[in-house]
Amino acid sequence: MDATVIEAVQRGNVQEVQGLLKGGINLLERDEEGGTLLMKAASAGQLSVVKLLLDAGSELDARNNAGMTPLMLATGLRHQEIVKHLVQRGADINAADAEGHTALMIAARTGAAPLVECLLAARANANAANRWGTTALMQAARSWNITAVKALLDAGADPSATDVLGKRALSYAKEKGPPPPFLVRLLKGEAAGKPDTAAARGAASGTAKPWWRFWER
Repeated sequence: MDATVIEAVQRGNVQEVQGLLKGGINLLERDEEGGTLLMKAASAGQLSVVKLLLDAGSELDARNNAGMTPLMLATGLRHQEIVKHLVQRGADINAADAEGHTALMIAARTGAAPLVECLLAARANANAANRWGTTALMQAARSWNITAVKALLDAGADPSATDVLGKRALSYAKEKGPPPPFLVRLLKGEAAGKPDTAAARGAASGTAKPWWRFWER
């Protein structure tokens, strides 16, 4: 893969990329890691170049040597607008890499709650598990990401699912110490639809955050 082409893509030089496309660059060419130009644009956060490459015929769900797609790479680097665009273009939401990680698991693992919500809205499988049986809910619980946990539970994620060691999401939440009580209640199924009194009063005035976003108060 030509270094000049890679640099133009990663810098987001739209005019240069357009010229290269007119010159007939090979969109199927891979680097030593199996990466395509679309993957490099997605990883670099260059939305305009991503659009150009897709319109020119780049493979939307191409995989690198690790089995990762442009969607997974953009998710891992929290490029939300690129994730949204790839989803809109029909990217395979539930594709898994060589270890079984989906984009949703990657979003949960990196703590990107808005991306978790975006992928769930696109009907990502909330109960998909990697080769060790770890789910997105377990990963969100491990980082005490209550926004992501709530979104996953609302989408049908199973808090009773176990990994290969028999650990549930609540076990993951306890790995770094006693988890927040609200998180425990969520994972035990005790909190759904039970806002506290102060949150209820705030909701009536349109000023309060959801009760489970207690850390923002």
